[in-house]
Amino acid sequence: MTLWQTLTSAASALAGGFAGGWLVAFRLGRWRQHVEDKLRWVEESLARGGRAVDSIPVLRTRVDLILEELRTLRAEIRQDRGQFVTHEECDRRHQDA
Repeated sequence: MTLWQTLTSAASALAGGFAGGWLVAFRLGRWRQHVEDKLRWVEESLARGGRAVDSIPVLRTRVDLILEELRTLRAEIRQDRGQFVTHEECDRRHQDA
């Protein structure tokens, strides 16, 4: 490579890296601004209240009730499963009989 090709290649790489950096910074900034705008909108919506916001405690209570019921069912299933006989034990008992 000649000196001219080396300088051209280095300048091209430098310009490409600079342009790529600006593009990434712009896209990240735009994305961050979008997220901040969305958060601001949600906070304002929560501050205003309304039917949807007021129903959150009711929904949370219902979800907690459903989760508690599922935990109770899991405990009962675990307790009932202790009375099951494995396939191997069943085969052994039938062979003894």
